[in-house]
Amino acid sequence: MTENINEKITESPPLSPLIKIRNLSKVYVLGKEKIPALDGVNLDIYENEICCLLGTSGSGKSTLLNMMAGLEKPTRGKIYIDGHQVDKMSERKLALFRQKEMGFVFQSYNLLPNLNAIDNVGLPLAFSGMKKSLRVKKAKNMLKKVGLGKRMKHKPTQMSGGQQQRVGIARAFVAKPKIVFADEPTGNLDSKTTIEVMEMMVDMARKNHQTLIVVTHDEEIAEYADRIFHIKDGKIDNTFKNLAKDKRLAQEAQYGQYIPPDNEKQPDERTDEIIKDKPSFENMPIINKEKLEKVLAGADLNRKDSENKNGLSL
Repeated sequence: MTENINEKITESPPLSPLIKIRNLSKVYVLGKEKIPALDGVNLDIYENEICCLLGTSGSGKSTLLNMMAGLEKPTRGKIYIDGHQVDKMSERKLALFRQKEMGFVFQSYNLLPNLNAIDNVGLPLAFSGMKKSLRVKKAKNMLKKVGLGKRMKHKPTQMSGGQQQRVGIARAFVAKPKIVFADEPTGNLDSKTTIEVMEMMVDMARKNHQTLIVVTHDEEIAEYADRIFHIKDGKIDNTFKNLAKDKRLAQEAQYGQYIPPDNEKQPDERTDEIIKDKPSFENMPIINKEKLEKVLAGADLNRKDSENKNGLSL
């Protein structure tokens, strides 16, 4: 990471944390072998904060996110979110808690292939019991905000990767959850679309006063965060305050806009080509609600069965 951009910090801001993790450990048992994924993690994340869990593959960053989201149970330790101890919740209570408090953005998008953009975005609202007319209205509004006003009736196979991720972002933010988790959200995108996606998520989180937690291996993605937690061998190796982000926010407050350096390129308008086949709305599948909730909260449809911890098949 660029020198003098980040400053190592040892103390947290003098606020009450929205997420509080204490002595968190996770050990996977494979036959007679024990594989430690997290080792005594202590972590505080605050309301309205944008944080990054930065680390290489196998460092434990995604496991830590799964613990915070209640998708996996820790071997030891405690996890509090907004005063609730999520590691002690039943699966039913966790599902309701995630529905109300959390949104998710995934590397592989996790869109349901037989639903169009409106229906994919409206899924979290359907779980909350919202009437169809209102959730369609809200889903359309969110799709316009992410620049997909002309793609609302398209299904995932009729959209580019960048457009699918925009649908995923709209779905994560549509119910205005307190926390949005983004697990390698730009891993399948080109550099231009990566900038668009990150700026879109950060802007929405700022405007809605939400906490955004991004998991990534990419230091350039980490620079969008207020604080960066470097994860190594299942531990928080270092914590950094992002001074470049502070400069950006100060300029926006003083001048009404951020003045980028000469080498920082701004994204151009998207010109993705769209498959022109007319969407089919026939033969819609009957989907198990419990399975669907888990898909929205962490099952990667593109992973192999052995890697899909929720064991889902849709």
